[in-house]
Amino acid sequence: MNLHDEVCKTLSITRQELADMFGISLATVNNWVDDSRMSKTTQIALGLMLENHRLKEKLNKIKQGQEAINSIEI
Repeated sequence: MNLHDEVCKTLSITRQELADMFGISLATVNNWVDDSRMSKTTQIALGLMLENHRLKEKLNKIKQGQEAINSIEI
């Protein structure tokens, strides 16, 4: 799976929404047939979007765990 498609799937967004986030055209996103067709900066940005999403998910799990611990009565 291409990096941009992985971002779209992970974030539940369309290619158009991704293009809007980057301020580029949908045609540009569609031209990223493989990762070598996008700039290194774009590859880094997309990778950071995925990492940010994963970290947010981990943080939410930690918060849920804290809430569960705090709800235990001794």
